[in-house]
Amino acid sequence: MNKLAKTICLLAALSLAVGCASLSENSTRSIDTELSAQIAKTAPYKHWVTDHIADAAIADDWALVLHDETILGFITEALANNPSLAASAEQVARSQAILQQSRSSLFPSLSASGSATGTEPFENGSFSKRYSAGLSASWEVDLWGRIRNGVHSAEFDLAASQAFYRNAREALIAQVARTYVLAIEATQQHELNLETLTALETILHIVKTRHDLGAASRRERVLAISDVASARDSLEQASANIRTSLRAFEVLLGRYPSANVQIPTTFPDISQVVAVGQPADILRRRPDIQLDEYNVQVAFANIDTQKAARWPSLSLSADISGSSLELGDILDPASLAYSVGLRLADTLFDGGLTKGRIEVAKSNGRQALANYGQTVLDAFAEIESQIDLAAVLGRRHTYVAQSAAAARETLKLAEIQYKEGAIDLLDVLTFRQRSFQTDSTLLSIKRQQLEASITLYLALGGTGI
Repeated sequence: MNKLAKTICLLAALSLAVGCASLSENSTRSIDTELSAQIAKTAPYKHWVTDHIADAAIADDWALVLHDETILGFITEALANNPSLAASAEQVARSQAILQQSRSSLFPSLSASGSATGTEPFENGSFSKRYSAGLSASWEVDLWGRIRNGVHSAEFDLAASQAFYRNAREALIAQVARTYVLAIEATQQHELNLETLTALETILHIVKTRHDLGAASRRERVLAISDVASARDSLEQASANIRTSLRAFEVLLGRYPSANVQIPTTFPDISQVVAVGQPADILRRRPDIQLDEYNVQVAFANIDTQKAARWPSLSLSADISGSSLELGDILDPASLAYSVGLRLADTLFDGGLTKGRIEVAKSNGRQALANYGQTVLDAFAEIESQIDLAAVLGRRHTYVAQSAAAARETLKLAEIQYKEGAIDLLDVLTFRQRSFQTDSTLLSIKRQQLEASITLYLALGGTGI
């Protein structure tokens, strides 16, 4: 019996080593070949298509792009309190637990049992008792790598969860920064609307006085009243925009509905020129690309797991047990017995179930590869678009700033001419509306420039904080 047990264990160990080594080698070769082929299809070009003056090393930290202690403090608060990010962190914890579960199948299971029974016949007998105890072990030999590939799948799934968390984290940082900038713009737009309303109310007072003296027409008075009402409506909308942006900011920070967020009234110092590095840098920086790469590896590990299910499973078992009438004799060699066993099992016919599972796994693998390729292409296109947008906004800011300065000067001249009676009130109101519109557009472009820098760095993968 001892020779039989030793022989069984030796054969199982030899089969395990040969089978797992061969399968692991084939699995790795398959993943590397397919993934390399997909990367070759979407290989990054040497230089960005869109010209950019900052084709240098990418910043290593958000703090090198966001030069503002206030916004960095808000970002730290959001990272600690945002519920959505906390949910992403729990996904990582879940994947860690699943990996722990899958690794447990590589080891034998050991169980113990004990019992005590007492019996007594209804007639002509005495009470008797018996004690028993046992220890048993079982182990499924991973001949074909099914369990090991399951572990690999869980490892890649954990890496994918971590990449998903990093992606959510960087997106939250960018969203906090963008919402912060948007709230500041809303405040400045409110101030601009208030300034315009004050000026129009002054004009209305002048027009009413002139109308009462017979120096202005009824048309001018009604026109001034109309513009004041319109300005009040715009101011009301601007006030609502402030509340909306601050409410969204509170939600990101995890403060809602405290309504106690205080933000500055001036735009933060954010780099408007962000170094974008080389296209090849993006493959190692962007967590969404890393996420899809790990998903490919998960899919290929699942293919090998399903292929291994075609072959027989081998299980080894052993147990030792003892039984005696007295508790103290239960470990007496005369009361002990042991057994060893080997079980080889295979499915003879399953109606194509295993083959179907393999085809499903292969399809999932091809889908994961296609998703990876699309993510890479989308990443390159997104960065190119942000580079282009930054350049366009820079040129637009120059043009609109010139237009705004000229519009303000024209308005001042028109107000002087109106007081001298040289032009009509309609001309003054027209010039004021033009000045207001260009100033408002200038604020909007400034906010868009800051947002473009934030979004570009996010598209480059973000990092730090």
